[in-house]
Amino acid sequence: MAQAKPDVEAPAIIEDLGTPEYDRRLTDKLLAAFDHAYAIGAHEIASRLRSILADVDEAERAAYDRRRATALAPADLWVAFVEARGAYNRIAADESAEERAVESAIEEMKEAYRRWSDS
Repeated sequence: MAQAKPDVEAPAIIEDLGTPEYDRRLTDKLLAAFDHAYAIGAHEIASRLRSILADVDEAERAAYDRRRATALAPADLWVAFVEARGAYNRIAADESAEERAVESAIEEMKEAYRRWSDS
């Protein structure tokens, strides 16, 4: 059975709708999904997404002869931030925690966030 030809061609649709305000790379979308999954505690899903990011890194290294990972580094920095944030939240909630420990934990969390946001 032959498929019916659409009345409107793709270029006409693009002309009517315009292009998206931003067109992120696949790795950006995967990283966003990884960040969200890890942040909400869906570690199994985050692990699968990290594996996909590793595959993307390997493919890019092979295709472009890159020497360093490009997708995994921000993922690992995000994990460090989320872990530092969790540590801060635990210490801040502990009424017996010393003020110095709370201050140290918040500084570690800020530094982890800075490293992630600079990546």
